[in-house]
Amino acid sequence: MGNIQLPCSLPRSLLDLDLSRNALSGAVPTCFPASLPALRALNLSANALRFPLSPRLSFPASLAALDLSRNALTGAVPPRVVADPDASGLLLLDLSHNRFSGEIPVGITAIRSLQGLFLADNQLSGEIPTGIGNLTYLQSLDLSRNRLSGVVPAGLAGCFQLLYLRLGGNHLSGALRPELDALDSLKVLDLSNNRISGEIPLPLAGCRSLEVVNLSGNKITGELSGAVAKWQSLRFLSLAGNQLSGQLPDWMFSFPTLQWIDLSGNRFVGFIPDGGFNVSAVLNGGGSGQGSPSEAVLPPQLFVSVSMDMAGRQLELGYDLQAATGIDLAQNELRGEIPDGLVAMKGLQYLNLSCNYLDGQIPSELGGLGKLRTLDFSHNELSGVVPPGIAAMTELEVLNLSYNSLSGPLPTTDGLRKFPGALAGNPGICSGEGCSAYSRMPEGKMAGSNRHGWLGGWHGENGWVSLGAFCISTMTSFYVSLATLLCSPKARNFVFRPARMEY
Repeated sequence: MGNIQLPCSLPRSLLDLDLSRNALSGAVPTCFPASLPALRALNLSANALRFPLSPRLSFPASLAALDLSRNALTGAVPPRVVADPDASGLLLLDLSHNRFSGEIPVGITAIRSLQGLFLADNQLSGEIPTGIGNLTYLQSLDLSRNRLSGVVPAGLAGCFQLLYLRLGGNHLSGALRPELDALDSLKVLDLSNNRISGEIPLPLAGCRSLEVVNLSGNKITGELSGAVAKWQSLRFLSLAGNQLSGQLPDWMFSFPTLQWIDLSGNRFVGFIPDGGFNVSAVLNGGGSGQGSPSEAVLPPQLFVSVSMDMAGRQLELGYDLQAATGIDLAQNELRGEIPDGLVAMKGLQYLNLSCNYLDGQIPSELGGLGKLRTLDFSHNELSGVVPPGIAAMTELEVLNLSYNSLSGPLPTTDGLRKFPGALAGNPGICSGEGCSAYSRMPEGKMAGSNRHGWLGGWHGENGWVSLGAFCISTMTSFYVSLATLLCSPKARNFVFRPARMEY
């Protein structure tokens, strides 16, 4: 199909124009908006439009939805997208997935009618305009994956109807603002992969409607704030890749609709809390409606959907969380044993406790996790045998138990053969005919144990040092010592001196 460009000659009475997902190319002509004075909705998304938009490009007050997303548009965002911001009825402005650069124009914050502003996946720089709080009807703000810097403005609290706030993948810095507690309708908060520092402020407990929180990849410090415990609608929580410390709180799993929690890559210490495992219906294999996973996707993905109710002049927003049900506590400094309750969550599809200092045995209940797809306990200090139930997990796709102190024979089924290297770095593990008698002894008499007798550690890869070799070594040492002794004159005189007889 050849290049198709936008014309300036269309019926002036046209109300809605949807040319999305075509092969439109070239620029958006400046005359285009002026030729459609009655237009309410314009969708040119998913084409091949390119070149900068003219700074004179301006749409009439009647326009309610403008979608130019998923093109190759460059240059600056026009300073006045609508001719008269005060008279404008624009509800949706979507310029995401283009190549726009420069700063976010202050003029956008004057379009007070906006309910959805999507500028994600561009090359925008500078700071978020402080006047963003003027958009009091705003329900969804997505500025993610740009080059924005500065702090998260406290003025965002003025957008008190916000449902979705996505600022991830920028260069934002500074601390989380306690003023954001005014966003009590907020469902999605994504500030991931920035340079946010400081602690999670307690006032954020006021954001009681939060369902998806992603603060991963920042520099957040301190202990896990009690504010998080107030987010009882949580489905997804990721604080991975921060500098959080202290012990994991007892309420960590106590969210009724929790589907995914990722605290990996921090500095948490102490034990994994042994409680609250039966609270989440989703993690326990039940649940329905909003709390149920739509797809077991790794890594998790979030999609916000937008539709227009032209009759009521209202945006209809929703989101789809595509994620496995999972728990990730990897790369911390956790100690102690793995709680039995943790591996009794029948709905788990992903469980990663790697790179900690966990000890004790792998709970035998693990074999009951019939939906588990990924299991990683590597780089810990776990001991004992591999539970036979692991080999019977039919859904398992990734298994890593390497670099622990596991020992004994492997399960006799073929379930572990599809995971080569899963038990590397466990010298006490044996299989088939290579298993010797010691590998079947109780713990305390196993290879590498420091609780056996003085000869207990003398074994190689193929079993005990033979008794014959030990006797030969002993006799050789005796005769060498005796010969050395007799070569010394003083020693000979002492050994063979006459005995003194006393009566």
